[in-house]
Amino acid sequence: MLRKEIIKEYVASLKEDGELDYIFPLLLERMGFRILSTPKQSKGRSQYGRDVVATKKVKGKPTLFFFELKGFSAHDITDRTLSEPDGLIESLTASVNTPFRDASIPGLKDYVRRFVYAHNGTVDENARPTLDGFVERFFPDGNFERWDINKLTELFSKYLFEETLLTDEDSYRLLKRALVLLDSEGNDYSDIVQLVNLQISKLEGQKPSTRTETNFFATIRLIGALVYCYSIQADNLYPAKYCMDTIVLKTWAWILRNKLEKKKRIIELYRPLVTQQLSIYEAYLNKIIDATGFKKSFYSFKPSDTEYIFYPLRCFDFLGDLMYYFFTTEYFGIKEDDIRLQKTIVREIINNNTGFKMPLLDTHSIPIQLVFLFLMRDHEKEDGKCMTMFVYETVANLIKQYQNKKMWPELTGNRMALAKSLYKKSDDYCCDSSLLIVVLFELISYMGLEPLYTRFWEVVEESKVNLQIAFPIQEEYDIEQCLFEHRLYDELSVQTSIKLPKTMEGFRSAYYKPYNSIAYRTDAAGFDYLRILAHKYYETDLFPDFLGRVYCKNVE
Repeated sequence: MLRKEIIKEYVASLKEDGELDYIFPLLLERMGFRILSTPKQSKGRSQYGRDVVATKKVKGKPTLFFFELKGFSAHDITDRTLSEPDGLIESLTASVNTPFRDASIPGLKDYVRRFVYAHNGTVDENARPTLDGFVERFFPDGNFERWDINKLTELFSKYLFEETLLTDEDSYRLLKRALVLLDSEGNDYSDIVQLVNLQISKLEGQKPSTRTETNFFATIRLIGALVYCYSIQADNLYPAKYCMDTIVLKTWAWILRNKLEKKKRIIELYRPLVTQQLSIYEAYLNKIIDATGFKKSFYSFKPSDTEYIFYPLRCFDFLGDLMYYFFTTEYFGIKEDDIRLQKTIVREIINNNTGFKMPLLDTHSIPIQLVFLFLMRDHEKEDGKCMTMFVYETVANLIKQYQNKKMWPELTGNRMALAKSLYKKSDDYCCDSSLLIVVLFELISYMGLEPLYTRFWEVVEESKVNLQIAFPIQEEYDIEQCLFEHRLYDELSVQTSIKLPKTMEGFRSAYYKPYNSIAYRTDAAGFDYLRILAHKYYETDLFPDFLGRVYCKNVE
């Protein structure tokens, strides 16, 4: 099992806001509580000394628990933290004196009330007499508990670590490495991937059981929570985002592999993973979006020649994340005004940063298509105008790069080869073929940019680049399952040496892709957006019908 001193060190390090209050509800769930309210749900409103509200039967009696959490500078109980504003006395007084209502729970007014003060510190002996006197006066019925660092360590150890699957030496080693190296330079987060894969492998060959599956989902949620908390401490939320992407994808692949997507209980266990992921995405993206109103806001503060590469890469990586988050929030029922705001954000960052119009990798076709689909569905004038300029300037930059360097975007996604080609094309740099260029011709046609079509066609013809389209091989592989497991290579059939018509009119009448759409089990389960995550994460080219069926024809 995880060493108790490691658990204690971890619990002691948790700050209240965003750390202790993030993982504490998970602990309560594992202890059998039903969560009614969390700090995130009540953010921006008065909490009346109640960070978490939950219910549980105690000795057969329904009981309502009010938890007040304190960490960081308030983790120890001292004379100062007892009496300061929002301190122990003020918080608990407000909690006792303020009624709590929830019409969805019949008979709630008759529930026994208990109050818990949870702090990852200790009590200063000088403050103990005041604390004891306050508790005796305000809680004469003995309905008060204090969970200090020792109590929390015991609970975290028993219900989160020992009860989950992180008890073997390999899991402990990988978890420790992942957390220690979290913010180290050049970290590829392979420890996180191995850790998640290891937890999934423990389920293979086991007879399905409610306990095993519940423990598994608790384990991977805990991994995500731990990485998130350490990411906050490092002031770098990227590892947390990457970790949750890995968890959400790998777990869904396991569900598909075992044909569990119709099993209600499994879906109910899985859905909180997506909620957890979106919460992390929201925190991650908000840190960046705040600065996007400025020109070249994604450009380095210390510009150098390398920004010619890093600036566009930074832009397209962020764009993929942003598009996934926006597409996902649509499935959670956001309002039309929120979608309009999201489109405004997309237009603003694209207009303020030329890096979004400088694709350097062929796989940048993925975020480009995501932007097109997002802006042009039920689009307004500003959306069409932005997309027109986006396509126009992107193509213009590609033409300019080819004319200056005889280079199209790198085909295989090899970022090292791209970096080596900053001044002179590396032997490892591959751009003799392209799928991105074909996609851009489709977008040009959608937007009706005939002069741009003609100019682009001339340059592409002159370059003799091998135009390609990738088709998933549906007859031999379970494409959907593979999509969530790894980047597709052998599972794709590539049509090569595509000759495009000279005119846009000819393109619209003669160009098509022979393709039968896939009936996705993922879509039927209500998780359509996960396919976007899979393509983005593994950099698997989007399938031919992603933008619609306009240029697709069913295979006879």
